[in-house]
Amino acid sequence: MKYTSPNESQTTSIGRQLATMISPGDIITLSGDLGAGKTTFTKGFAEGLGVKKTITSPTFSLMNVYPTDAHPEIDMFVHIDTYRLENEEDLRAIGVEDYLGDPKTIVMIEWPEKIAGILKKFEQVIAVNITNGADDAERVIEVVGIE
Repeated sequence: MKYTSPNESQTTSIGRQLATMISPGDIITLSGDLGAGKTTFTKGFAEGLGVKKTITSPTFSLMNVYPTDAHPEIDMFVHIDTYRLENEEDLRAIGVEDYLGDPKTIVMIEWPEKIAGILKKFEQVIAVNITNGADDAERVIEVVGIE
């Protein structure tokens, strides 16, 4: 699937829409340059899952865990940002493997190429790539692994 978003509001909306299409236990990888709109997309996705807390980028904490208050099958949304990660072991040390593939959890990972070794163990991976469009505000969002 491919979407073109003319602005941040639409990028958030596309994230909300994708949240209605996933299955419990899915892992979402989120790729794109700095400033491409990954956190904006993630905010919409979290809203679509029923997360009530404010979504912030986990650039320094590496991982933020949010309850999904209104979703019937998913209890937690885990947002991971590996941009500052030194190696996969750092992520293992903070307990990422407790969440990956858990049937009551959705995990979204920014900069997934840094933890490719961990991710290759899982089948339920949906890749989202956000790139710049025709102007400064436009984004092209491509989703692979979901119908």
